[in-house]
Amino acid sequence: MDWNIERVVPKEMDIVSSELQRLSLKYHLQRYHVARDWLGERFNGRQPSILDIGCGTGFGSEILSEVGEVVGVDRSEESVGYANRHYKNSNTSFKLGNADNKSFLENLGEFDAVVSLETIEHLADHYAYLKWVNKALRPGGALVVSFPSTFTMDWASPHHKRDISRSKASRLFRDCGFEIIKRFRQDDRLDMRDVLFEAHYNKTMPAPPLGQWIRIYLRNPYLLALRLYQITVGGGILLAHQQYLLEPIRAG
Repeated sequence: MDWNIERVVPKEMDIVSSELQRLSLKYHLQRYHVARDWLGERFNGRQPSILDIGCGTGFGSEILSEVGEVVGVDRSEESVGYANRHYKNSNTSFKLGNADNKSFLENLGEFDAVVSLETIEHLADHYAYLKWVNKALRPGGALVVSFPSTFTMDWASPHHKRDISRSKASRLFRDCGFEIIKRFRQDDRLDMRDVLFEAHYNKTMPAPPLGQWIRIYLRNPYLLALRLYQITVGGGILLAHQQYLLEPIRAG
């Protein structure tokens, strides 16, 4: 299975010559390690049932299985097949499913914890999804969620449906009935030479069509100015992600 900017395949990534792949793997592993540690501390030795939604190739579900029983869900049949071959163990299982499919979500049942890393920026209705998570969590349950907190729509659209700032995230969580318990932040800068290296040597890396770039920058000229500043003066492309431990706000 080939790596691309939206899919992490730890066993097949070039972390020696590719700085972009090295950082991508580092960040994804770190997010899952933080989620594992938060949930291990929260449930204090008790084995929670965990839903890892948007699990990709399954490496993160294996990490989470150190503290609980994990169901990994992804909409890619290829990724779920890979997960079953490489990361299935006595504490993990994997399902094909789409987090935008309301009936699929409602048939998953209840969980002690939901882990949703780099997912909500992809969904058609992230409000509906988070409200479903709130209902799917058992008493004392928790949600671990992460997303890019810098702008991505110039290169990631149509994969990303939105960019979410920290202030927008706080309002989003409150509106969906969650309280923030812990935060974790990742920041780095990627030199343009590393981006151009990846684009040249990795033919599986998706390149948005020129028309998409033009439309986005015409609608949002400040994004073009900011991107040009990052490339020429700011030290490289900003990579920024926020991760939160949330718990539902229960009435009474």
